[in-house]
Amino acid sequence: MQKIKNILKRPLYVILIIVAILAGWGAFAYWRGSQETTNELIEVVRGEIIQQVSVTGKVKPADSVDLAFERSGKVAVISVKVGDMVTAGQRLAILSNADLAAQLAQARASLDKEIVKLAELKSGTRPEELQIAQTTVSNAAKTLRDVQAKAETDLNNYYDDVKDIINDAYINADDAVNKQTDELFTNDNSADPKLSFYSSSQATSDAEWKRRLAETELEQFKQELDALTSDRASLDLALIKSTARLDKILDFLNSAAAAVNNSTGLSATNLTNYKYYVNTGRTNVSTALTAISTQSQAIATQKATNQSNISTAQNTLAAARDQLSLKQAGSTADAIAGQEAQIKYAQANVQNYEAALSKTVLFSPLNGIVTKKETEIGEIVAANANVISILSAAKFEIEANVSENEIAKINLGDPVVMTLDSLGPLEKFAGQIVAIDPAETVVSGVIYYKITSVFNADDSRIKSGMTVNMDIQTDKKEDVLLLPYYVVKARNGEKYVQILVNGQTTERIVKTGLEGETMIEITEGLAAGEKVVVVK
Repeated sequence: MQKIKNILKRPLYVILIIVAILAGWGAFAYWRGSQETTNELIEVVRGEIIQQVSVTGKVKPADSVDLAFERSGKVAVISVKVGDMVTAGQRLAILSNADLAAQLAQARASLDKEIVKLAELKSGTRPEELQIAQTTVSNAAKTLRDVQAKAETDLNNYYDDVKDIINDAYINADDAVNKQTDELFTNDNSADPKLSFYSSSQATSDAEWKRRLAETELEQFKQELDALTSDRASLDLALIKSTARLDKILDFLNSAAAAVNNSTGLSATNLTNYKYYVNTGRTNVSTALTAISTQSQAIATQKATNQSNISTAQNTLAAARDQLSLKQAGSTADAIAGQEAQIKYAQANVQNYEAALSKTVLFSPLNGIVTKKETEIGEIVAANANVISILSAAKFEIEANVSENEIAKINLGDPVVMTLDSLGPLEKFAGQIVAIDPAETVVSGVIYYKITSVFNADDSRIKSGMTVNMDIQTDKKEDVLLLPYYVVKARNGEKYVQILVNGQTTERIVKTGLEGETMIEITEGLAAGEKVVVVK
């Protein structure tokens, strides 16, 4: 310990120790900083991408090329005959295709419509549209007020008649009890009314005690009528109570009729008169009951109609306000993304019809002479059935085998860039696919399909049997989003990239399209200018 203290007292040793500590911290900071900046970023760019299929073939003497339509149909045009000289790209024959042309025109119109919609979404709502939406709200609000006012008026009209109807009912009931049946009873307004004639005991008893009840009902009926107000709830209740009181009075009249029918000792004249009086009272009371029931039903129906009309007007106003709010808010990112997806769908539809229409036209893939014509105008030809044969003007063609995984990408007329082993990779020759064998070829247990290409120009250096490296351009897109293929990863059937969020790497799911030699098309998930992390 004493030795250490002695050493530390020496200035040189102190300086060296401080330098060593500082150097250590500096190295650590440099290492940490280098760790934080190791993320390499790649920007999403727009550009052209070419999808290729690369195969190796052999040069062989050129044979006649058999040409066929890729779909069946009726031959509408044949523009060559045997012996005619033709050039590459010349139209030879056409199938009837008016239906496809119409469908393509419709698909293009739909695409134009979707593009216009997207432009409208991005530009926002025009002032004229906002004014129309505001006017729609104002009109809907006025309609609601009008409907509510009419509902109130219509309902009031029915309630205004309630007092008169109940009053008429009371008058008819009072007439039936105190006038029409007056001669049937003695002491009829007392607490002990008696029949004025003889009848069966049961009929007599029923008629007499129900007469007392009828008098009580009339008294209460009159009190309720005098106290009746214009309040709707009171009027509704009065209709219900009036019905109940009329039912009891009608029951009394039915009992009085039974007493008359079971009477003894009445003269024929009195019997006839009594029956008439009772039936008149019953008819008048029944009529009053019908009037009250009809009015009650009319009020209930009007209430239901009012509620329905008001609800409809309220819903219309709410919808108009929602529409105005949407127009004022403008388009959301989701709405724009959805419309962009609609455009992609419409574009795919156009491409499908364009592809279908192209298969109704037969073009010469090469320069040569027509050696066969196997069909005539008006005939129905099957898909892949030989229509025209052409002998190539070139001396050589190239045959190659393509695996079943790649053959679906290749179409007749696809351009080909070729190099020959014997001439080196810098010598490039142009050509195109002129034939695709529909039957498979099995090589060492693997399925292949034979394709044939021709050179677009003769070259004396080309000899039969030479090995040819072929790059077939199967598809091409311009102005699409591109990334190097190595930054796109796959897992569980999904593709993703790494991006930086607040300095931290995170995954984002993407969808891809064409794959080129070094680049891959990004169809969804990223925008131009965004940057992804190169995972090392």
